Amino acid sequence: MKKQLFMLCLLSLISARTAFAADSTITITGNVKDNACTVAPGSQEFVVRLMGNAAKQFNQVGTTTPMVPFNIVFDRCASLATGIKVGFTGLADDDNRTLLKIDSGSGAAAGMGIQILDSNRNAIALNAVSSELNWSTITGGQSNTLYFYARLMATQVPVTAGQVRATANFTLEFQ
Repeated sequence: MKKQLFMLCLLSLISARTAFAADSTITITGNVKDNACTVAPGSQEFVVRLMGNAAKQFNQVGTTTPMVPFNIVFDRCASLATGIKVGFTGLADDDNRTLLKIDSGSGAAAGMGIQILDSNRNAIALNAVSSELNWSTITGGQSNTLYFYARLMATQVPVTAGQVRATANFTLEFQ
């Protein structure tokens, strides 16, 4: 009898718990803006040609070559577009993780990485998260061009002379 009474009480507790449940609603809202741009065909894939540089000029870690300019053109920017963040991703140098690693292999240069800079000549860390990137102002409803620089930076001394080749992708965030 006690066992049946216990089961009856347990069943009542379970039923009572369900009876007191209330329905709740969560409403999630957002906004989709037409604020993006299209990357111009000539800026989707391109090569930045760094000048020929002598290995002996890299006499200490941090030594750099002259900056080589390049740009990315954005077409058909939406009328609401006001800003853009551009980041660069790729394989990071082993000695300086903010630099793009030069491809290794037979005949490859070593002891240096590629630094990318913005139009104000401030270094852009490779693989930086969005919060570490700066907004660049763009004008909606038209094409916009953003300017950058690339250069070599010594990460070891002495450096090894050879072929310099690396691949980076760029990421975009619009405002």
